[in-house]
Amino acid sequence: MQKRNILFLSSWYPNRIKPTHGNFVYQHALAASKFHHVHIVYVCLDDQLNGGTEIVKNNDPFPSTIAYISKSRIPFIGTLWNYLRMILCYFQLVRDLRKEGFHPELIHANIVYPIGIVARLLSIRFKVPYIITEHWTCYHPEAYPRPSKLQQFLTRLVANRASIILPVSENLAQAMQKFGIRSEMKVVYNVIDTNVFVPGKKTERLGNKLIHVSSLDPVQKNPLLMFHAFAEISKWKPEMQLHIVSDGDFSQFKQGIKQLNIDKNIIFHGTLDANEIAALLQDSDLFVLTSRFENLPCVLIEAISCGLPIVSTNVGGIKELVPSEHGQLVPSEDLEALVSAIKEQLTRLDKYDSNEMHQKATEKFSYHTIGTRLGEIYESIIMKHVS
Repeated sequence: MQKRNILFLSSWYPNRIKPTHGNFVYQHALAASKFHHVHIVYVCLDDQLNGGTEIVKNNDPFPSTIAYISKSRIPFIGTLWNYLRMILCYFQLVRDLRKEGFHPELIHANIVYPIGIVARLLSIRFKVPYIITEHWTCYHPEAYPRPSKLQQFLTRLVANRASIILPVSENLAQAMQKFGIRSEMKVVYNVIDTNVFVPGKKTERLGNKLIHVSSLDPVQKNPLLMFHAFAEISKWKPEMQLHIVSDGDFSQFKQGIKQLNIDKNIIFHGTLDANEIAALLQDSDLFVLTSRFENLPCVLIEAISCGLPIVSTNVGGIKELVPSEHGQLVPSEDLEALVSAIKEQLTRLDKYDSNEMHQKATEKFSYHTIGTRLGEIYESIIMKHVS
């Protein structure tokens, strides 16, 4: 495979303000960098800057340029001014890259709005094609908050001019088509490090340790349903523990957890790195997710890769991840079904083959698999553009 120069852009990307923001985009860029010359450029607003722009460059594990721009707080005009400055900054950074010898052959944008607008403008200016990977749940009718009419219009505009759209699940592809996006689509799943997320040492599972990893968003992740289910499970197994990993605000749930009399059985870990999360998954018995809407959660792939069975609500693209041999799905908002599924899975943990689950995850979600698929798409689009 010929190594191509791929310019990555993203609406969300890990940065010093939000270290886990868009970490799935970082993983896609890392997968692509195994086969191609990738450079990520990301521009964001920084409340802490008093003025000007601060640029941070990094070359490990692939070249990246992150620009922090001071934020104007003038109502309405300030918002327009902020966005104009961000666009101009993207143009300047790409021009600088070209002067340094990096000439993009393709722009790979991530999350259509708003970065698709920048990708479209750069594509016109530098005469290179652009493609877009989509992760956002906004296309699902049940998702909240909903994009504004203007955002919906701009999303359709830039998506329908992309060379190809890469949704991270079949379910998301269908939702985008119903939304009015007509560009060709190919599903490219999220990617994880299958060398980190591996099964732990084979020991007998005691069935007393649940784990949940998410942002704890009260609407999307619906943690209250999980807490109520855990309260019922604790009556059945008083020694049961629920471990929570999140960069979200756990304090907002403390009072409710105390009222359910489960506060002593919930262990909150805060934000952890990949190795720390993997260690917790390896030491757990069952992963629980209670989302109201999703696309293709990386945490479920990580759990499967560690050989950890799953109980989750059946929403979005989750059913593409969790067949019956990997766990059990239940209807959203159904407390009784959730409790029943958790109990059932905890009594059949010996039925799961951790090594087989890891092998399947490697075949579908590894850096090599996703990087190869992206490379084939890149080559096809670039060759079509130059012909």
